[in-house]
Amino acid sequence: MMVAQGGFDKKEEVENPSEVLLNPSDPEATFRYKAGGRHLGYVGNVVEAVGEKSSLVIVYDYQQNTYADNQFMKDYLNEKKDFSDGSFIVADGAYSGEENSRLASEHNLKLVTTNFTGRKPDEIYADFVFTDDGKYLIKCKNNRVPEDCIYDPGNERSVAYFRISDCEGCPYKERCQSRFLKTRVRKEVSWKSVGRAKQLQYMQTEEFSEYAKFRNGVEVIPSLLRRRYHVDKIPVHGKKRTRLFFGFKIAALDFQKLLDYTNSLDSYASNKKTAGFFSHMEQISCYSYNFYEKYFSLMISTGISSPVQSLKEAAP
Repeated sequence: MMVAQGGFDKKEEVENPSEVLLNPSDPEATFRYKAGGRHLGYVGNVVEAVGEKSSLVIVYDYQQNTYADNQFMKDYLNEKKDFSDGSFIVADGAYSGEENSRLASEHNLKLVTTNFTGRKPDEIYADFVFTDDGKYLIKCKNNRVPEDCIYDPGNERSVAYFRISDCEGCPYKERCQSRFLKTRVRKEVSWKSVGRAKQLQYMQTEEFSEYAKFRNGVEVIPSLLRRRYHVDKIPVHGKKRTRLFFGFKIAALDFQKLLDYTNSLDSYASNKKTAGFFSHMEQISCYSYNFYEKYFSLMISTGISSPVQSLKEAAP
């Protein structure tokens, strides 16, 4: 409380920056808002490869929870080589972005994000044509070519100027929202807006609906990590130590997946079939898992003292 003119005024609440010391027992833990909640700790990112009959977690990453999902995707794509034809990666909207789509395409991989984040652009922008570097507008939705075009690096936008006669009778004039000047028409648009408009169009196709169904199926992995492998109950502090225990739980999950697959084979199945489980992994799903505030209160009371004991407890 603050005293002012003989009375008391309530002191305004100051939000804690994400990297200040919030837990003395774990100085590396960070704080963030996500999905309407407050989260304190770390975030894990998991990539699951899915074949015709089975799936396997092939990659995981673990960072402070201020690490963006979008950056997880960049890190994964930058470390991978080319994929086989027909491969695709399905993730939620937090992993989207023009740069990520470009990186995926360079690795012969199709990136599909199953929900849309941020402000939705008008779908007419999907038919705007840019140069290959994404800096200059070549043609608008109404197939009109600008008289002049410059690039604004500060806002990452293309500033194009059209003839007034080209825009006065345009059927998309109201939706385009260009600015009419005395002698010409000014239109600012970014290459990112065009990409996002194309994504909106694609989300209305039947092909996208099939990908969305596939994405819904992988939601079982975060649930398994929490219910069966107790990922919230890590009994140590610090990024390196908690990352190690997170890896133990991922390993336990993969061992169980492998056992389930081998048990499903006939008794006379050859080793070649088992090896085929790993060779047909083409479709990939990706998501992140957040550690919540209760993570800190639960890990103190677990009583686990060794990694081996943790792995045994994690096994079903």
